[in-house]
Amino acid sequence: MDFTDNYAFCRQYMVGDEYILWKGHPEKGNIFTGRDAIMIPFSLIWLSFACFWELTALRSGAPVYFALFGLPFVGIGLYMLFGRFISAAYFRDKTFYVITNRKILIKRGKRIKIYDGTDLPPMDITIHKNGNGTILFSETVYTRRGRSHRIYFALENLKDVAQAQNAITMMEQSLFDGTDFNNFPDDMQ
Repeated sequence: MDFTDNYAFCRQYMVGDEYILWKGHPEKGNIFTGRDAIMIPFSLIWLSFACFWELTALRSGAPVYFALFGLPFVGIGLYMLFGRFISAAYFRDKTFYVITNRKILIKRGKRIKIYDGTDLPPMDITIHKNGNGTILFSETVYTRRGRSHRIYFALENLKDVAQAQNAITMMEQSLFDGTDFNNFPDDMQ
């Protein structure tokens, strides 16, 4: 599949001497995270209780609004168990990443998010079992109530995660000391 036209969106957001260091998209396939180890059992419990509520309301001859009250909870349970994976797969085909010498642009469906390179939180790289990787931009913030972890954004399931990480490093170096990487070979772009 040729993704060349899918990266044209970034041109209108680039200014002056800005140029592309890297572009890519998430690979197909499910990525299970540590969060899923908690969400899947929770989703099963939620959906089981919602279905139990519905069956009990229907069998007991209770007023119709009791059965109607439970329908949104069944829908939420179905989404948490199945829908979020379907939604993630759908948007994975419509997600494109561009790293320039000044910013990171993410197009997901019709939405475009732009992250300024001078204001990026620290990055973590996770290599998945399939060899792909995810670059996660997050930081831990300490408050009076304790520690909280904030996830800002991620470049998910990248086949060439090392090249994306190198492009981010080059962007940060360019912003810090003015190094011009525009003369690098095209295989870097």
